[in-house]
Amino acid sequence: MEPLISGGIAALLTLIVLSRIFGDSPIFRAAQYLFIGVSLGYVFVVLYHQVLLPNTERMLSSIVRGDLATALAQAVPFMLLLLLIPRIAGPLRLSWLANFPLGLIFGVGVGLSLVGALIGTIIPQVLATITVPAGDLAALLGAIVLLIGIIVTLNAFFFTTTDDSSSGRFIRASGRIGRGVLLITFGFFLAGALVTYLTALNERFNFLVSFFR
Repeated sequence: MEPLISGGIAALLTLIVLSRIFGDSPIFRAAQYLFIGVSLGYVFVVLYHQVLLPNTERMLSSIVRGDLATALAQAVPFMLLLLLIPRIAGPLRLSWLANFPLGLIFGVGVGLSLVGALIGTIIPQVLATITVPAGDLAALLGAIVLLIGIIVTLNAFFFTTTDDSSSGRFIRASGRIGRGVLLITFGFFLAGALVTYLTALNERFNFLVSFFR
């Protein structure tokens, strides 16, 4: 009985979401609100059990042991959390207090993103570009094509060059080729996204057919 009820709810929500094809409707918006509410509720439960509750227990145990320095260090996140409350529930004149934790969050996030981009993308891309494969003609040709593609793509972002010199004419000409490379790349990205969406849609159709069959 339980699989039938859960499957029926899933099938009903799938049909409601697919009704967006025919235009916006109150039932579609209700499904949207349900999805957002369930997602936020799930995130809150996970954060409560995996972040808030364990850190609170560790802070209280440090206080019980008399380790006030550790307890104070563990209380810093809770203090930052309290500074966020005036932004959503406190008076407007105190909303500036939330700038401190928000600035810390955005700063740490940007720093981690920058380091991740350098270590995970830029540095491996540079190393792959300057590495010359030995003994493999196909790999050598691929490395040459990759290097040329990177150069013409970078030249596409030079907007201050003129035709007064040979270097300027070369940069402008290769930049036009680079814009073509960018369009081809974006086309591949769009095709990959479309295939992903079609795969998800096909899975939903298969689910509906198997459920009502």
